[in-house]
Amino acid sequence: MNDEAINYLIENNRIKVIYGVLKKLHVSPLTAYFEDLVVEGELLFIQAYIDYRRQNEELDEKRLMGYAYRKIKWGLLDLLRKEWKQEARIAPPVTDKTGKETEFEQLIMDKNTNLVENYEFWELVREIVMVCSLNERKFLIKRLFYGYSVAEIAQQEGVTRQTVNYWKNRLKQKCRCFFELS
Repeated sequence: MNDEAINYLIENNRIKVIYGVLKKLHVSPLTAYFEDLVVEGELLFIQAYIDYRRQNEELDEKRLMGYAYRKIKWGLLDLLRKEWKQEARIAPPVTDKTGKETEFEQLIMDKNTNLVENYEFWELVREIVMVCSLNERKFLIKRLFYGYSVAEIAQQEGVTRQTVNYWKNRLKQKCRCFFELS
């Protein structure tokens, strides 16, 4: 069945459906992982072809190509979302003056640390951390630096999402004082 699907994809230049999906998703051929996405699209097409043939005895090209287009689009979109989420979580190890890796909490608390050029932002973050409870601090660091969702933080901390949302709302209340105009 796989060989049949591959032959069907190659015939009549049907591989264009994959390029069409990538264009719709705004993925340029100049992107570093473009060829990887083309291969993933081919695998998704093969799976879509097999699924379609299991459901339908006769082969209707328009319906098959529409079905394959949707399967490829959602499959690649899911893959891209996972990649973007993973990239958002990658935080390079930070070292202090002695060359040891330092926790982000310690970095924020240290006034002399030069994390980025946006000093005012980091100063504000440091001040917010100073007024936070331990749980609010955990939420802020995991959300700001690692990009974890409320559900992921709840799972890591062994509490409910409601509890993490409570921490978030308390943090919001405390942050409002930094932005109120007198």
